[in-house]
Amino acid sequence: MKPIINLMLSPSGRIGRKTYWMAFAGFIGFFLLLNFLMDHVTPQSAVEFWLGLAYVFLLFQIMYSVYGKRLHDMGRTFWPLTGCLVLTLSILIIGILAFGGSEYFTEFSQYDRKDTIDPERREAIIQAYQPRLKESEKVLKPILLSLWVGFTLWLGVAKSDEKTNIYGPPP
Repeated sequence: MKPIINLMLSPSGRIGRKTYWMAFAGFIGFFLLLNFLMDHVTPQSAVEFWLGLAYVFLLFQIMYSVYGKRLHDMGRTFWPLTGCLVLTLSILIIGILAFGGSEYFTEFSQYDRKDTIDPERREAIIQAYQPRLKESEKVLKPILLSLWVGFTLWLGVAKSDEKTNIYGPPP
């Protein structure tokens, strides 16, 4: 049990290609299990909010541990992974703003925080921009999927640094 916890939660050290693919499969399985639990088991409440927050931090920790150890095995730092995450966030923000997100926020920003928005007006704003925001999924999903599939495959097929590097001895 301790080696699995170390593999999935500790970003220090190195892992080879075979271990990387097994850890990646475990990461995907864990991600799917938590998504199922969040959608079907947990109640809609403050508990779900805190579980969701813990879920996000845990997924980032596992991602940095698995991807990071593989990058270390190649003699690299975490910067390619951090760059990929920043690129993902940038693509999401730009895509959402390009598909009506900026107009959507503008519609709501004309009201003060303390103002009570008429429920009919609020629903009209949401209904007006929801189809445009949904359109962004058709564009953003393939871009982000190809980015992460490419990054994952690059880590999975790249050669290891066969000598001891600053991150430790070869696995």
